Amino acid sequence: MGMDLPDDKGTYVLILHVVELKRMEIGRLGTFDIRPGFYAYVGSAFGAGGLRARLAHHLEAVAAPHWHIDYLLAFATPIEVWHAASDRKLERDWVGLLESDPRFSCPIARFGSSDYHRSRTSHLFFSKSRPSFKWFEQRVRAVFEPNVRAQRAVLRGDDSTHPAMPAVRL
Repeated sequence: MGMDLPDDKGTYVLILHVVELKRMEIGRLGTFDIRPGFYAYVGSAFGAGGLRARLAHHLEAVAAPHWHIDYLLAFATPIEVWHAASDRKLERDWVGLLESDPRFSCPIARFGSSDYHRSRTSHLFFSKSRPSFKWFEQRVRAVFEPNVRAQRAVLRGDDSTHPAMPAVRL
């Protein structure tokens, strides 16, 4: 049995796994070497269908990439998504949580954040080891108001912290 993602508006972190070194060309951003490891992409879903619709787009094969993340998804495997329903965009705040943790680095400046024209901030982060939802959930609980509750959906892959957690259904 799968777990449904809400159609509420909200913010999410898509956790991806890259197995081998890849060279990736991303529109006007340029060409980059993507090393093996885990990537966390921070996004928001405030259009029709909310989180469910946005994540369904990310998880479907895309013939013509539209967003920066579409280029990475051509070879990266989505393994889980962390999300919270909220009427306000939490993207910049969640980017700040990842930026402040030494386990994450920024592999590509301005990735996913080209709408913030004066910023070099990225919405993509790299970690050699699989990021911990428990850590993220604790940080969200400590920093944000009580109605912002981080939740988690495992998409695929081994999950030793919650072995019985079902895969997500869109």
